[in-house]
Amino acid sequence: MQKNQTVILIVIAVVILGGIAGWSMLQKSGLSSGEEQTQGEEAPSEVYSMSAVVSSVDAVSGFLMVKPQAEEEEVKVMISEDTKLIKLEFPFDPKNPPAEAVFTPTETDVELSDFQQGDNLFIKVKENISGKSEFGNVDFIHILP
Repeated sequence: MQKNQTVILIVIAVVILGGIAGWSMLQKSGLSSGEEQTQGEEAPSEVYSMSAVVSSVDAVSGFLMVKPQAEEEEVKVMISEDTKLIKLEFPFDPKNPPAEAVFTPTETDVELSDFQQGDNLFIKVKENISGKSEFGNVDFIHILP
């Protein structure tokens, strides 16, 4: 009986010491449970595309002002002659889709002057745009249905 109590006390002491050692290592590495939650909310370090809504169009100067989704500030998107401007259209009314939903959207080349305030866009760029309020080097812009 005395031997069983000694073994149980040793096991409890090892578990407690292991917990303390693990907790102290966690504190030294700076990964508290609160920090893990905020790390998931930080902005990504590299961004190469965005979804946005057109705020204004300046076809003469060749740029769009857009408001990225989930952000307050507008962004200036410079358009070059290499930028592909494409309007995607569904072969049906998006408000009344058919029962069978297998389809390929129609792609139509458009001009900058075809963009309108309120258009939903998908923008793909060739450089990192994280944190920028103005950028060029745009690969393509899709006007979404």
